[in-house]
Amino acid sequence: MKITKFVHSCLLIEEDRKKILIDPGNYSEEVLDLSVLSDLSYLLISHEHPDHMYLPLIKKILEKFPEVKIVSNQSAAGILGKEGITVGTNGDGFIQMEEVPHEKVFGSTPPQNVLFRINGKLTHPGDSFQFTSTTEILTLPLQAPWGSTTEAVELAERLNPKVIIPIHDWHWNDIARENMYKRLEEYFAALSIRFIGLEDGATVEV
Repeated sequence: MKITKFVHSCLLIEEDRKKILIDPGNYSEEVLDLSVLSDLSYLLISHEHPDHMYLPLIKKILEKFPEVKIVSNQSAAGILGKEGITVGTNGDGFIQMEEVPHEKVFGSTPPQNVLFRINGKLTHPGDSFQFTSTTEILTLPLQAPWGSTTEAVELAERLNPKVIIPIHDWHWNDIARENMYKRLEEYFAALSIRFIGLEDGATVEV
C-alpha cells in the first residue's frame, strides 16, 4: 500500500491497482496536484467540514475524473447532491464504512462522521476518537479544537496498530509539527508501533 499525504487529513492511497483519495479539504487545494494523477477509483469524504470536504476542490477532481465513485455519509451526500454530485452512502468489499461520532466542538453541532477501512488494511476515522478497533495501519488525528494529542496517543495505545500515519495536524506550524513527529516516533517505537511522520506531498509504502 502506497500512502501520500496532501495536508491535514487528505491522503491518496494506492492499493490493489486502485487509487483512493480521502478528505480533500480547503487546506489541501494548493498541494494536491491533480495533473500527476492519471486515474482515481474512489473519493472518500468522512464529513462535511470544509477542511475535509471543500466543494471547489471536489469540482476540480470531478472535472478530471467524472466517473470516480464518491462515498460519504447521508448529510454530506445531501449537501453535494444539491450541486448535482452523486454520492454513495454504502461501502463495498474494498471500502468499508462505520458511522462514528464526530467529536464535540464548542459553539456548533457536530456533523455526521464516517470511518473508512480500506481493503482491510488502513483505517481513517475522520474527526473521531470514538471507535474501538483498527486495521494494521491507523491514520491518527493529532491536533484539533475538538481533541488533544494526548487523547490521540492514548487511543492509539489502546488500539495497538502496527503503523500510525498522522493526520489532522494543519494547525501546527512546521517547527512544531517536526518536533512532535520526532517525539511521537520515539514514543511509539518503545511500544513496537511504527510512527511515520509524512511530510506534505511525501509518499511511503507500507
